[in-house]
Formats: sequence, C-alpha cells, structure tokens
Amino acid sequence: MVMFVLYVKAHLENVAELSLPADHEYCIDVQESAGAEVREGVTVTAANEEEIPNSRGTANFCMKWSRDSKHAAYLNVVQVKGVTRPLTEDDENKWVGIVGFDCRGLMPIRWQPRDGFRIKATSGQVFEDVDLSEKEWCDFDEKLGESVGVYELEHKIEVHK
Repeated sequence: MVMFVLYVKAHLENVAELSLPADHEYCIDVQESAGAEVREGVTVTAANEEEIPNSRGTANFCMKWSRDSKHAAYLNVVQVKGVTRPLTEDDENKWVGIVGFDCRGLMPIRWQPRDGFRIKATSGQVFEDVDLSEKEWCDFDEKLGESVGVYELEHKIEVHK
C-alpha cells in the first residue's frame, strides 16, 4: 500500500485554526496505479467501511477498474502521525498535511474542496460547515469586529515516505 498526503496552504485572515471533522467527505479524482484510467469526483470518508472483495479486510472506498478484474482497488482515509493536522495562524502560506490516503491499485491525483470546514477565529468564534469550493471564504467576526477569511487556497497530493 502507498500512502499519499493531501497538503493545503492558504492566506489566513484572523483565523486561529482551519480544520475538517474526522468524518469529512473528500471529493477526489483517482487514477489507476498501473494505467492511465481516471475516475473523477469520487467521494471518500473515514466514516464509510466496505468489505474488500475476495479478502477479509475492509476499506473506506473500494472499486474495480474493469468488470473482469480479479483485484479491487481500495483506499483508506487516515491521519498520519506527525504529518497531518489542522492549519493554524502560524501556517500562513505554508504547506500543511491535512489528511492521508492509504491506497492500493489507485492514487489520488486531484482534490475538489467543498463544504464541511470548521474555522476558529482568533477571537474564539467558530464558523461551522464552511464552503471552500471557490478556494476562498470570508465572514464577519462579531466578537473581533473585523473580517475573517481564507484566501488563495491551494493543494497538492504527494507520496508520503
């Protein structure tokens, strides 16, 4: 199995922490490990558990690239100790790993951010279910009396060694 890590970076304005819940649904594009076939818009979550065909194991996501394939490709959504964590105000424009994907027979190649983000402002006010599909978001923090925002959200997916 190969471990991939999703890294993000962003410009944070009055944001103490940007995080995702453990059961967040990630929308990713996956590519066949030994080929060029791609499936777009695959939704994966740690909350889902499927049996791996012809195996005793389970995975968060299973699929076959072709009907006559003997082996299933699968993926598990994981936290990687010492690598994945929420973004904090100290991470301004730094790459931070937010989640890992333990894969066999496929590899994640793109991430499509959506809703579900949790933003804690520097004042302590919390914004739930924030949508970052446009790669930016802003709101007004009543406690702080200023705007709070996430801008220029970028991502990359790399193999973790």
